[in-house]
Amino acid sequence: MVVLKSYEPMKNHLSFACGGYAKFFCEVKNINELIEAIKLAKKLRRKFFVLGKGTNLLCPDEGYNGVVISTRKMQNISLTKYNEKVFVEADAGVDLFKINKLLAELGISGLEWSYGIPGTLGGAIFMNAGAYGHEIFEFVSYVDIYYRGKIKRLKKEKINFSYRNGGLNGKIILSAGLMLTSNKFEAVKEKQLSFMKKRIETQPLNYPNAGSIFKRNEKIIPAQIIDKLGLKGVIIGGAKVSEKHAGFIVNIGNATTKNILDLIDLIQKKVYDATKIKLEPEIKIMK
Repeated sequence: MVVLKSYEPMKNHLSFACGGYAKFFCEVKNINELIEAIKLAKKLRRKFFVLGKGTNLLCPDEGYNGVVISTRKMQNISLTKYNEKVFVEADAGVDLFKINKLLAELGISGLEWSYGIPGTLGGAIFMNAGAYGHEIFEFVSYVDIYYRGKIKRLKKEKINFSYRNGGLNGKIILSAGLMLTSNKFEAVKEKQLSFMKKRIETQPLNYPNAGSIFKRNEKIIPAQIIDKLGLKGVIIGGAKVSEKHAGFIVNIGNATTKNILDLIDLIQKKVYDATKIKLEPEIKIMK
């Protein structure tokens, strides 16, 4: 049974640790409860937002006047081995840390690059998360969604995904199937730790943040442009352009969502004035 809380502080659920209150908030443990929560929101005539770990996401300072549905307790995982291939089925709410820990223990390779990304599988698929030359849709076989009152299975070839976009706007991700490869525990763990080492060395993990703020492509690396323009260390309120990685904005203490959005806007204007390049944010805002 789904239980709604009132006026839940969203700063407790977002990686940026800021934002206002959700009018209603609930946590669901499985797909049936997720669908029940969506139906409840519709019965209350409230908009709803399905939330993973709240990375790459901001809540307005004035709050969210609807129902926030957290999937973080949806933790089902199953594995099936086909010779050297391993098929992994997991709920949308499964933490990428949890998946990686299990894969290392069982000697399953493919997602090592995601070790250290602080998100859920559903969030990674929705954003087509990626790092170090990989992205989640390399490994996706299908995605189960809830759309227009029905559960549907979308095969990868039917999904119009692209860079940092899973092509599933308006659809609720329930679970997904991934095709990975058998390997040795030592090899998987070594790769995971090497990627984590890179993150620790190059990213400001000691402050609340939402990862890279702007999208990059083969021609544009936002962090390099921001750095060259001398914008590292620029502060608005409690929001600051990281001095460790210019592509990150960090919350150095009591930043508001407006502080962060104002800093994003300032960076975009400075970059456009200097280069005529329009930086596109990766970060989403709850609406």
